[in-house]
Amino acid sequence: MNLDHIRYFQAIAYYEHYGRAAQALHVSQPNLNYAVTQLENELGVPLFEKHGRGVQLTRYGRLFLQSVNESLRILDAGTRDLQEMGRGGGLVLLGGIRKLAAQTVPDLMQKFLATSGNEHTRFELHTESSFTADLLQAVAEERLDMAFVSHPGDDTVFENVAFARSPFVVVTPPNHPLAQKSSVTLRETLPYPFVYFSKRGGLRRLIDALFQKIGATPKIAYETEEDTVVAGMAAAGFGIAIVPDHPVLRCMDLKIIPLTDPDPGRTAYLCRKRGALQPAAAQRFFAFCQAQLSQGASL
Repeated sequence: MNLDHIRYFQAIAYYEHYGRAAQALHVSQPNLNYAVTQLENELGVPLFEKHGRGVQLTRYGRLFLQSVNESLRILDAGTRDLQEMGRGGGLVLLGGIRKLAAQTVPDLMQKFLATSGNEHTRFELHTESSFTADLLQAVAEERLDMAFVSHPGDDTVFENVAFARSPFVVVTPPNHPLAQKSSVTLRETLPYPFVYFSKRGGLRRLIDALFQKIGATPKIAYETEEDTVVAGMAAAGFGIAIVPDHPVLRCMDLKIIPLTDPDPGRTAYLCRKRGALQPAAAQRFFAFCQAQLSQGASL
């Protein structure tokens, strides 16, 4: 089945007239007649029937036109994407845990697009799975070009760029005994029940590591996955919690207390698969992020 013949068929269906279609396509009318004949012979059904001085689609033609329109749409979109890549533009597929995808990643995208030569780049930012393990798997399978995550991937598989994030804080209801303190050590939290991150979440192992540093185990009363849910349950009095410091906490009925010992500083990572074939725009964006994040930008 000849691609030109398919495009000729689409044009005849649009104009419902061989002559006008030939004019629009800058081809001779006999070429159109030949193309339709070839298609009808291959498909084994008539595609057009005479209608006055023009033609109209048969029922078979209408069905075929639906497939033709969709197929050519996909083909043309793919062609445009490849041409954009060849010009240094194209589509960059990003993933991110939600807290990074809410501010850090959009800030980096905006700054990148404002840089000369990058204005033709397009982004897709995926957060439907906000778990680091799922995002790293998508990068490994090349469904994403890169991802912003809470812990690094295997160094033999991924190129990992570390950058600093806002620290952990302790949050309590306003009437909690710890709420009167201006800062708190992790050991001071041990007598109290915790709303804690579930094992599936990437933050769980980071907070576990803090407790391991002091050789202690928290009293876990409840577990859940999202940090805003953890903070919300703490505000409702189900326990205290350790969460990343974030402006959204100021909108909740919480006391936010700096955690001073052990050092609650955190690290996040930008990861891409080693050796993966990526469009030039994705390569430039990764290098741009490396430079920006090393300066502490957009955190």
